Amino acid sequence: MNASDSPAATAPTDTDRLTELVAAIQRTQRSEDVDGFLDLFAPDAVWVNGAGQRLVGLEEIAAFTRNALPGGMAGQSVRYDVTDVRFPAPDVAITSVDQEYLSADEESFSPRIEGRPTYVWARRDGDWRIVHGQNTGVIPPDDEASAPEDAAALRDIVANVEEGFNRNDVELLVRDIAPDARIVNAVGAQLIGREEIAASTRQGLLQAHLRDATAHYRLDGITLLAPDVAVAHKRAWSTAEAAERGDAPEMTALYVFARRDGRWWIVRRQNTLVAAA
Repeated sequence: MNASDSPAATAPTDTDRLTELVAAIQRTQRSEDVDGFLDLFAPDAVWVNGAGQRLVGLEEIAAFTRNALPGGMAGQSVRYDVTDVRFPAPDVAITSVDQEYLSADEESFSPRIEGRPTYVWARRDGDWRIVHGQNTGVIPPDDEASAPEDAAALRDIVANVEEGFNRNDVELLVRDIAPDARIVNAVGAQLIGREEIAASTRQGLLQAHLRDATAHYRLDGITLLAPDVAVAHKRAWSTAEAAERGDAPEMTALYVFARRDGRWWIVRRQNTLVAAA
């Protein structure tokens, strides 16, 4: 998450508070807490929902929410990630959010069901309230929408990497790495070939700070560049709880996948640590 155009004296505290409030949106949506959700809006708020319906004033927003939210999350969940916070004035803020609807087990649907809401906040009576907001549903690219099995297979590969790291299982970590793959790890070392990658991974897991660490990954932006070539970006946190809170990722990675002999392989991966804000 990036904060820009921020008054230096207030940005860290206000950014944290706004992230908490977006987490409250997630929490009240998941629990179908109508009153808790409505408490986040200013009386004169304007909201345009994902279907393009414009609701003016808290009374209209409340009427819609009381009709739509109860029962609306049956059999599913939702996730909100703050991607950007801006402060155009000391008492005005804009948050950009990635929203994804999930199964009850918090797994992505295939194709994914996503939104990109923007919230404009104003400080009222000592706290932030939504004064304007709008959501736009994400229409998946034709390539991903037409090949949900490919997207699911790529996410399974990254899930193997996550599980392998958390279990210190080198074989699982490298199971889906192509024999001729190249990886640039988080400290900038280039590793060539599965054997070298496996050896480096095995050596790395002997170090306590890696052996005892945990990871939670999310794969985004899957794009098929050709029928048998795909790219995607991974965001990494130490825990799922950190991701759920809306914390900034601790590392990002570019993945390049190639389909060979009827299955997908990692052929390139580039890791970058995210500098602390």
